[in-house]
Amino acid sequence: MTTTTGYGTWCNHGDRFNVSVEASILDAINGGDSEWQQRMETSGALDRIASDYRDAIDNALPEGVHLAGNDFLGPFYPADYTWEGELNISEIIEDIDLFAIIQRHDVDNA
Repeated sequence: MTTTTGYGTWCNHGDRFNVSVEASILDAINGGDSEWQQRMETSGALDRIASDYRDAIDNALPEGVHLAGNDFLGPFYPADYTWEGELNISEIIEDIDLFAIIQRHDVDNA
């Protein structure tokens, strides 16, 4: 069994202006009109976006590192690392296209 430790929070690595993935998604759709935002929420699209975004983050992180709630957890001991060099979680997240995920679940595109 691998000993794990905290690598920081969503604020540290994902979005320094929001404390959760879901809050970052709400900021990302903030430019849409209020009726569209309401339709996105009531249709369940926001939940699907959050689920897909979290899955994309977990799939992009190295083996053994996970986003659990709003905290990043991973191996404590370097012998258990599955990556070489410095782990830059922020850079990994930046490579994920949140807007493509939003567009895929946009109620107006269904």
